[in-house]
Amino acid sequence: MTEKTIYLPIVFHFHQPVDNFTSVLEDCYNKAYEPLIENLYNFPKIKAGLHFSGNLLEWFIESKPEFVQKLKLMAKRGQIELIGGGFYEPIYAIIPYRDRIAQMKKLTALIKKEFNLNVNGAWLSERVWEPNYPSFLSDAGLKYVIVDDNHFRSCGLSEEDTLYSYSTEDEGKSVRVFPINEPLRYLTPWKPTTHSIEYLKKWANEKGDRIALLIDDAEKLGVWATTHVLCYKEGHWEGDNGKPFIPAFFEQIENKSWIKSITLSEYIKQFPAKNLLYLPTSSYDKMEEWVLPTQTRKEFEIVKKAMKEDENWKKALKFLRGGFWRYFLVKYPESNNMHKKMLYVREKLVQIENDLSKLPKFQYSTKIKAKIEKAWDEIYKAQCNDSYWHGMFGGVYLSFLRFSIYTHLINAEKIIDELMPIIYPILKSYITCVPIDFNKKTRMELLVESNDLNLYIDPFDGGTIFELDYKPKSYNLLNTLTRWCEAYHDEDKIKNDEIMIDRFKRAMIRLRFLRKDVPLSQLQADKYIEFGNFAEGDFKVTKNEKFGTSTVIELEKEGSVKDTDSNDEIPCSITKKVEVEENNVIITIQGEFKENEENGNVLKRIIEGILIGIDVPFFFNGEPKEFQWICYEMELKTDEEKDLLRPFEYEGTYFKAYDKTYDLNFELMSSSNTEPLKICKFPIIAYAYTDEGYKRIYQGINTTFLVGLAKNFTFNLIMKIY
Repeated sequence: MTEKTIYLPIVFHFHQPVDNFTSVLEDCYNKAYEPLIENLYNFPKIKAGLHFSGNLLEWFIESKPEFVQKLKLMAKRGQIELIGGGFYEPIYAIIPYRDRIAQMKKLTALIKKEFNLNVNGAWLSERVWEPNYPSFLSDAGLKYVIVDDNHFRSCGLSEEDTLYSYSTEDEGKSVRVFPINEPLRYLTPWKPTTHSIEYLKKWANEKGDRIALLIDDAEKLGVWATTHVLCYKEGHWEGDNGKPFIPAFFEQIENKSWIKSITLSEYIKQFPAKNLLYLPTSSYDKMEEWVLPTQTRKEFEIVKKAMKEDENWKKALKFLRGGFWRYFLVKYPESNNMHKKMLYVREKLVQIENDLSKLPKFQYSTKIKAKIEKAWDEIYKAQCNDSYWHGMFGGVYLSFLRFSIYTHLINAEKIIDELMPIIYPILKSYITCVPIDFNKKTRMELLVESNDLNLYIDPFDGGTIFELDYKPKSYNLLNTLTRWCEAYHDEDKIKNDEIMIDRFKRAMIRLRFLRKDVPLSQLQADKYIEFGNFAEGDFKVTKNEKFGTSTVIELEKEGSVKDTDSNDEIPCSITKKVEVEENNVIITIQGEFKENEENGNVLKRIIEGILIGIDVPFFFNGEPKEFQWICYEMELKTDEEKDLLRPFEYEGTYFKAYDKTYDLNFELMSSSNTEPLKICKFPIIAYAYTDEGYKRIYQGINTTFLVGLAKNFTFNLIMKIY
């Protein structure tokens, strides 16, 4: 009787976001990367596919030569294959076709150079799949791709059906697709190795063509929770007698002749695809839940739980679909801003590239070509997926990752600025104000750009500033994150302000009308009563002019302000004027109430009882303990008073903050034709769920200037960055 067998390809995925802290890399190396590869090296009969993000592989090459040497020895003896993909782990769906190919070829080239290995397969960042993928994967020279078995279930395939590979195509270009085995992924390393062996035994067959693809994040095998001890020091006692999971698992495979260790490339050579298959747009099931709007996600989780508990509906669970990955760009406007900035800067680089190609060859030097390549690499780094979404990991909530995106994009812009004079020799310095549908909502934002600053205005979100880049330091001072309501937030904690939720996106010069007696705590929690209708909505652009090295933009809105004691409203017109010159931004806000014989008393109560608040949030990326701030109106004596992140309010006109890490100053000087003039500051702290549990994560500092009203009122603010 023929022995029943099954193929077990193992793939380990090693990833770190671009610009993650070296201390994090070292911790992961010591707890997971080095012991995992050491164990694999000690079991030469165990074959594995390894996928490294390009930036992490570069770090290994530069910092861990002994680790790389071990990989080379395993490659030489045919034990491992290296799997390709996008160099900086982009989500392919949201980057242009050219960039997909370039990122894949960049990683393929590095693998070929360092290990002399051909790359046949692709790793999908976050297992995000869209039906047009086969075209560019094929064009990148790849033969197979690894996808989540969730994708296959949505086609109606059974668990048995996912024990094979399939062929799929787009535009006639084919690739092989391998489903990741979910049961094995959940068994390792959380259950004794005997559980995985029993699962494989269940599906082994006499034909011997089945394949159960085990994929694990390398970080999962040593960094997550207690897995370092579980995998390399003391494992499960039931079934494994306490032997560490990784060597116990490799030993089990090596000792079972019916388990065939194989790489995916080897499997392709031996077996054809089971059938043709077309996969829908998909990711792994949890991602499809995380991407849903908050209220919808709550409802989805209730439905899913009910179906799991109902025997009549359990079989239909595989057809229950959540959202799809691109909706993160809608759910989090900050993600959309980063993405659209990437596309915008990229388009500027393409234009420069095209213009330079028209120059005589002697002018298009090797030096210029190197600058262009450097700018492209900065853009590719800004396509790293981690900061664009949020689920089990911090993602968009991790401000240093967002800062990294902006830093690389501003770096690319600075290179473009260096190349511009080659095309336009008379251009030494510049300032422009371009109306453009930046956010792709069919509405025009205004983008002010110069050698020193980028300042982006959204007339349709309360006439606010949503990006402020100081280019000399590649620093976006508006890398803030709004305190969004999440499905995992406890409603009682929201009620008692343990979790604070914002009504509006955190942006500069948003206007608020509130009672004079509103305490700082209510302003910080965004729970005050709003009496105006200027905080959001459309402002009309009435001026967009350039004068030499400066530009002036004016926005207007006709609205109203409510009485504090009745439902009466007084019409009010607001004008916002934004002037940009060098490293200065000058803001002027003027308001005029429409008084008549009938509303005089109402207007009087409004003027006596209401203040206008002007928001000026900003973000510092340095070490918070070294943030400093000063005000001229009072001397800061205690450490508590000197703490920039401590909520504080004072009557005054001047505020200055300093990020010592980056040697960056942000100075605010204000004046008004009314009294009082008060400055309130508080930290923007988001409450997010991460791989380390619930965390309060710093997202910036908010300053609000509170100004008295008059029939005609004027507020002036000078922002200086240096």
